[in-house]
Amino acid sequence: MSHAVLYGLGIETDFEMHQTGGDRSPLPDVCVHTGPVIEDWDPQPDGETLLDLVLQEPWYTVVRRSDGAIHFRIHAVCDYLIQPNLCDVELRLHTSAPKGMDAVMTTGALLSLLLYLRGTPVFHGSAVEVDGQAIAFIGHSGQGKTTMATLFCTEGAAAVTDDVLVVDDADKLPRVRRGSGELRLRSGAAELAASLKGARRRLSADERNVVAPRYSSVFQPPLRAILVPMPTRDGSALRFERLRQMDATLALLNFPRLMGWNDPTVVKTIFREASALAQNIPVIAARIPWGPPFPPAVTEALFQELDS
Repeated sequence: MSHAVLYGLGIETDFEMHQTGGDRSPLPDVCVHTGPVIEDWDPQPDGETLLDLVLQEPWYTVVRRSDGAIHFRIHAVCDYLIQPNLCDVELRLHTSAPKGMDAVMTTGALLSLLLYLRGTPVFHGSAVEVDGQAIAFIGHSGQGKTTMATLFCTEGAAAVTDDVLVVDDADKLPRVRRGSGELRLRSGAAELAASLKGARRRLSADERNVVAPRYSSVFQPPLRAILVPMPTRDGSALRFERLRQMDATLALLNFPRLMGWNDPTVVKTIFREASALAQNIPVIAARIPWGPPFPPAVTEALFQELDS
């Protein structure tokens, strides 16, 4: 069995989650067990379609059945069968899914879905902690949020969460829930990851370079700023641009952790959260020369901007 507390949820699984830095919940909120493998995809059950994301091809589909259970399909990877209590979950991996995808999908997509269904919006983002304050990075896959989190860690920050960003009290004193202490990097950031001396490393099932830097001891650090990475490759200097409140709201709305929602309750919750955050927290376009090598003292430059 594997246990962890991620994004405020205690989770227990019958497979390895690689979350050795996390806490253990004595009474887990979510229990995931492995069911039979899938060889041929059955049609999804009739019911209310809550989410359906199709890019070049189908990606995620979520259906609520007539009995209240949830059928969550991650196309070409697995099905999750979620009981109405949102606690008991059966995972059915497809035979073509690489070994280890159970952990990747569960700690990312599944927990994000369960948070949404429990009324908590989730952004596609990572965060680090600097002197007790969280700096978050949001963006689409490949936009550089985990790379920037790693860059800040090379300058002394501690990891708070990767890929799943949950913020509480957005309309008051926003705080980031601590999540995965591992940073999952694409191959282009391997040199940056190598500069984290003493950090544990491994290769994930989806062929990411996974590095575990120092993990924040602060369970819910207050959120100081949200950065939207905008890599530059034209030789221009590092610069930070604060977005106006309306532009900040639109930027945040672009980066939910799960896209394609049809459920109006979830859509309203996402909009309310983005609006509150844009009103209370600086949202900054980070135009950063993309390395390697990356510019030095990025953390210092950001805090100079925030304090100006």
